[in-house]
Amino acid sequence: MSQKTALITGGSRGLGRDMAINLAKDGVNVMFTYHSNLEKANEVVREVESLDQKAKAFQFDANDPNSTKSLMNQVTEYLQNENGSNHFDYLINNAGTGTFNMVVNTSDEQFNEMMNIHLKSVYFLTQKAIPYLNDGGRIVNISSGLARFSLPGMSAYAIMKGAIEVFTRYLAKELGEKNNGEYYCSWRHCNRVCWRQ
Repeated sequence: MSQKTALITGGSRGLGRDMAINLAKDGVNVMFTYHSNLEKANEVVREVESLDQKAKAFQFDANDPNSTKSLMNQVTEYLQNENGSNHFDYLINNAGTGTFNMVVNTSDEQFNEMMNIHLKSVYFLTQKAIPYLNDGGRIVNISSGLARFSLPGMSAYAIMKGAIEVFTRYLAKELGEKNNGEYYCSWRHCNRVCWRQ
């Protein structure tokens, strides 16, 4: 994986931070987004750089779908200046937040926030990133067990994660490598069937 480059949304803490550091350990240069905590983002940059990999943090508001165009403009400009090419290898859609409210109490604002962050921004960031992915590149969408089992109060969040799983199947169908009618996920060589015809 030497000299590959990944873009991770929500990479300044939690699962995204762990992904950034572990990719760097595998020899991958890391770009990632953060929402508002620049200090935490800079900590991740320093940790990735301590592993002798390049790191760059970009501020990104996943609740504002219009910000996806701005993010991709910044990412491709950075890559062009840094590497002489605006292409990269891995897009990992990880940014997220949760809301806890029963169906009868969920507001339009809460529902729209979940939709913007977990679905709309993922869809359109992926759309804008596809032209810049290198041959053999990968798209990883982070879902949740709540798309398969139900807990009261998590409906708005879980609905969006279920939609992400459907979106992932469509990406596999439209972009994935076909082998005997099956479309494979080959991230880290897992060879898991994502979708069958």
